[in-house]
Amino acid sequence: EMARFKSGQSGNPSGKPKGTRHQSTKLRDAIASDLSAIVAALVEKAKDGDTAAAALLFSRTLPPLRPQSEAPEVQLPGTTMNERAEAVTTAALAGQISPTGAAELMSLLTQQARIAEVSELAERLERIETAMKLQGVPKK
Repeated sequence: EMARFKSGQSGNPSGKPKGTRHQSTKLRDAIASDLSAIVAALVEKAKDGDTAAAALLFSRTLPPLRPQSEAPEVQLPGTTMNERAEAVTTAALAGQISPTGAAELMSLLTQQARIAEVSELAERLERIETAMKLQGVPKK
């Protein structure tokens, strides 16, 4: 049988005493009064060419850049999703668009297909409910 803790008694009596502060909290408190001077010194080092200081400033103040791609200049012949997907694949294999551009276009086609599928299901459901009303079938 497993031992159970008693109510109001610590499971680790020799553990960290109450009120003990974490090391990072102690460090923050120690530099709090000098924070503006520390930041100013970092800025000066970055201006003088210290790339580590610049990297630290940038990583803490600017959001990371996300990769962006140019819109591929390719015509997608066809009216069905399958025809358009085939056109993307053909363009990628022919070197007309990059593999990354092809993947992005395929992702867009996939999302478009999902939207069309949901829309089609909603229309079908509406037609079924209308037909059931006309036949006098009660909704459940």
